[in-house]
Amino acid sequence: YVSRSFFNADVFASRVADGLEHPELAQIVASELADQVIALRHDLIAYRPLIVGSLEHVVRSAPFRALVRRAVRETHQTILSETGRGVALTAGDLGVVVRNALQANPELATKIPPRVLDTLGSTAQWTPGKNITRVLQAGSRMRMRAGILLSLGLVTGVLGLVLAKRKDSYLLRSGILMAVMGFVVGAAAQFGRPAVTFFAGNDFNGQLAAGLWPAFIGPLALRMWIFSAMGIVMVAGVTSTFSRVDLGGLGNLVWRMVGARPRGALRGLLRGAFLAVLGIVVAFNPTIALQIVMVAAAGLLFFFGIQEIFAVTVDWIPRIEEVVSKKKGRAPGFVTTVLVTVLVLVAMGAGVLWLRSQDVAPPVATTVDVCNGHPELCDRRLNEVAFATSHNSMSGGDIAGWMFPNQDRGIPAQLEDGVRGFLVDVHYGFPIGDRVKTILDTEVNAVAKYEAAMGKEAVTAAMRIRDRLVGEPTGEKDVYLAHGFAELGATKFVDVLEEMRDFLVMHPGEVVIMIVQDEGVAPVDVASCFERSGLIEMVYRGPVQKPWPTLREMIDSNQRVVVMAENRVDSIPWYHLCTDVCQETPYGFKTVDEFSNKPNRGGTTGSLLLMNHWIETTPTPLPSNAEIVNAYDFLLKRALACKKQRKMMPNLVAVDFYRTGDLVRVVDALNGVEEPLAAAQ
Repeated sequence: YVSRSFFNADVFASRVADGLEHPELAQIVASELADQVIALRHDLIAYRPLIVGSLEHVVRSAPFRALVRRAVRETHQTILSETGRGVALTAGDLGVVVRNALQANPELATKIPPRVLDTLGSTAQWTPGKNITRVLQAGSRMRMRAGILLSLGLVTGVLGLVLAKRKDSYLLRSGILMAVMGFVVGAAAQFGRPAVTFFAGNDFNGQLAAGLWPAFIGPLALRMWIFSAMGIVMVAGVTSTFSRVDLGGLGNLVWRMVGARPRGALRGLLRGAFLAVLGIVVAFNPTIALQIVMVAAAGLLFFFGIQEIFAVTVDWIPRIEEVVSKKKGRAPGFVTTVLVTVLVLVAMGAGVLWLRSQDVAPPVATTVDVCNGHPELCDRRLNEVAFATSHNSMSGGDIAGWMFPNQDRGIPAQLEDGVRGFLVDVHYGFPIGDRVKTILDTEVNAVAKYEAAMGKEAVTAAMRIRDRLVGEPTGEKDVYLAHGFAELGATKFVDVLEEMRDFLVMHPGEVVIMIVQDEGVAPVDVASCFERSGLIEMVYRGPVQKPWPTLREMIDSNQRVVVMAENRVDSIPWYHLCTDVCQETPYGFKTVDEFSNKPNRGGTTGSLLLMNHWIETTPTPLPSNAEIVNAYDFLLKRALACKKQRKMMPNLVAVDFYRTGDLVRVVDALNGVEEPLAAAQ
């Protein structure tokens, strides 16, 4: 049990995270975090109750527990591999959830300096964390020894039974010991928390031990009751089969041993001290004492019931035994012994199987039961789900200085509004003042593509704007989100990835897909942006063909961002060519009559389907067109036709001006979480 509960990373992480749901443990952790904040900035001590309250809300929240589960699992694996030196959450992730909680207290939020959030994520000097590390490292070394000792115990137990002259007495003592030990350990697991609180003290270690007791030690109680019941079954079988065993006399012997005064003075003192302490414990914990007595009484009732079943069963077989004894020459009592032995083994075997099933490491469950906004989607594979998708996602009308936007709002707002698929363009650039100058040295082919799409006049105008940006760069070369020319609007790619990461930390049940139009940007630089932003921790690293994992599986493994490129991926394992993964429809439609669902790039081999759905009016996208093609009836009708014609779900329903029309409602209808309206049918 200890091996599976403490040294299995998945089980250990789940129990820690689940324990945070208990208010007592949540308060303990919140208080410890608040103390570290105040230790860094003493003036905040006046706000300690507010800080503790906010952090307690954070600790019990689903995002924090999902974060804790992942961090604890990774840290556990690191410690047991003996490469770790501390127990720490990711500072960035913890800072995200804390900032979110502090939004309820704006005044307090303004008083907490940013570096305080770093303290919350750093536990290099946290003594309890060091102690936990040492315990886990020591425990991992004992796992092999535990298996050896268990095997040795089973072998010696069987050998003892073979060599025993009175096998009935041997089995009786073994059964009694199993029953007693199961009862003692089970009672300690069920009712031992007050003792831990008393002996461990009121410091953080003691509070943490008491807080984690229900999650780690509590489940042991039921297992021990089952183990004790197995011993009772053995005793009942023995006493039913061998009449020479006097259970009443044995009970009198036990009572004399407990009630009679010991002969030695030392034994008498120890017995007296034990009884005195027991009396004090019972006096201060009468409820627990009564519960223990009731458990013992239940054990006795169970024993008498099982014994009666065995006795009745034995009474049924005298004739069978007589026949078998005559024909086979067996000694009297042989059939009874065999039958009772079989019954005992069956009962004990059932107990062992139950214990094994309870101790098997369960899959790590997520703290959320809603995936991409709907519980119905959790158990569907990725290729069975439709995603609301924005075309040229980075070009938001709410971004200052961005000309010719394709979307109403930028990517952070799109995430909040339900968009889960993103088609973005990346380019090299460097800042000059408050503008970004595109580096076109690697984009010769791209310029020709822009001329074909935008017209030579528009490209020439953009180049004139570019040429006016003279002077020394005010920053380093970087990767920017831009539509062709960063001079017409640009956002650092890494900044947007950081915002996406923050959103996913706060929403642990969301899965997103991103397709990168990488015009001249090397895959290694795209990967660098993911690493710098921290979003690399959430990228999907599995196969990109059927069968895809379910959304729940992706969420549980925290691989929730599928990333593809249009041109190059080199050898980056999580970066996939879009044409290898996605089929798509044509694009560049000039009128609604031109919409087509015929195969385009990717042919018909990809496991996902991108449905391009917008009217091309480059260089000036028009919301008035989106009002027509994004309308519920029109968009759903085309999506259903696409699904029928291509015989697969249109996974990425990509539109311009996603807030115009009914993109999210149409996607819900495709996913079957909203009934399609009659007009659309």
